[in-house]
Amino acid sequence: MSEDAAVRTHVLLQPLRAWRSLHAFLKRNVTPRAGAAIAVWRVEARLATPVALLLVATLGRWNGALAMGGIMACYSALFLFLLEGEPVMDELRGWMRERRWAQRYALPIAERRDRVGAVQRALALPASVMLMGPFWRALTYHLFRLPRAASYTLSVGGSIPHSLFWTGLVLGGLWEAAIRPLLGRLL
Repeated sequence: MSEDAAVRTHVLLQPLRAWRSLHAFLKRNVTPRAGAAIAVWRVEARLATPVALLLVATLGRWNGALAMGGIMACYSALFLFLLEGEPVMDELRGWMRERRWAQRYALPIAERRDRVGAVQRALALPASVMLMGPFWRALTYHLFRLPRAASYTLSVGGSIPHSLFWTGLVLGGLWEAAIRPLLGRLL
């Protein structure tokens, strides 16, 4: 095998090794509560878009978005509760310390305890609310060691603007502009 082929093989196998590392980590550290959080997360991930589409189709664009925000707020509270105090969170933080991307991007914000770290965390909050689903927000807030009251306020309360944007504006816009007219022509 040439040196170039060996380098390409190493590069191609790197994601597989990372996945095996994560799988071994989860197998070693997941408790029943954390396992329940992962199972509920997969249910939420599979059902979120179909339920949002159903709500927009039946209740209308903005009422459907508010209803979806309520559902996501319940998921947010459940994920925060299930992951609270779990030893896997400390283990996950340790696992992240071994990853270059986490050392470069996530951990400096999470572990810095001075004023600059507080400002960085405050600037990261709007993105966490608008771009992350309930499970990932709960995971991020636990990894950032946000106080309990702040975690619940931001994650549960952030579900409403998140749903207004993604369900009301984006999915509702798609429903009105493309999906409903297409269904009308087909049916």
